[in-house]
Amino acid sequence: MGKKIIVRVINNRMQFKCPSCAARRNYPVQPNIRSKNIRCSKCQSITRCTLNRRTTPRELSSGKAIMLTNEGKHIEVNIHDISIDGGIGIDIPIAAARARTVTPGAEIRFNCKWNPRLLGSGSFKVINSNGQRLGIKKML
Repeated sequence: MGKKIIVRVINNRMQFKCPSCAARRNYPVQPNIRSKNIRCSKCQSITRCTLNRRTTPRELSSGKAIMLTNEGKHIEVNIHDISIDGGIGIDIPIAAARARTVTPGAEIRFNCKWNPRLLGSGSFKVINSNGQRLGIKKML
């Protein structure tokens, strides 16, 4: 398998740029597809593309925080990315993911010592879960 890249999707079309030879080509993608293998038409290398369908881009951010669940569990998490509209992508430990400690719809809080204003004192809701990655959104 070749390289892995993230490609933005707009109106169910992705503009692929080969990481090996920089050739560009537009491809249609179905709405329910999250990743796709693309073979470059010029150099024939295969690239694994993760499809980004967000309307607003997320800023990469890294740091550790403590996630507090309603059941009273404290889990150390890694913050992965943050969006302007209050969405946050976090990575949880594999043991917590396998035990299904946090499920979509759960309400959680954070304790972030390195930047207390980043996550504040509000509560968050888990929107989706994909393995170790959680997508959360600030509750109003």
